[in-house]
Amino acid sequence: MKKRSIALSADIVQVIADHLDELSAGSVAEYVETVLRTTLMEAGYMSPYSPEEEQQVENRLRDLGYLD
Repeated sequence: MKKRSIALSADIVQVIADHLDELSAGSVAEYVETVLRTTLMEAGYMSPYSPEEEQQVENRLRDLGYLD
């Protein structure tokens, strides 16, 4: 997946970096991406599945007779 850089306040980055173990994250970038992805999924802006996974689910539901 293509990545882009964003700027964050130094104090936010420092707080995250200081608590990586407690936040169960390997890096600041990993934590920020996880929080943003979760927030966007919960708000309904983003699917928890990739387009390929969605197609597999749709095909499986069709094979089971749930979709026409």
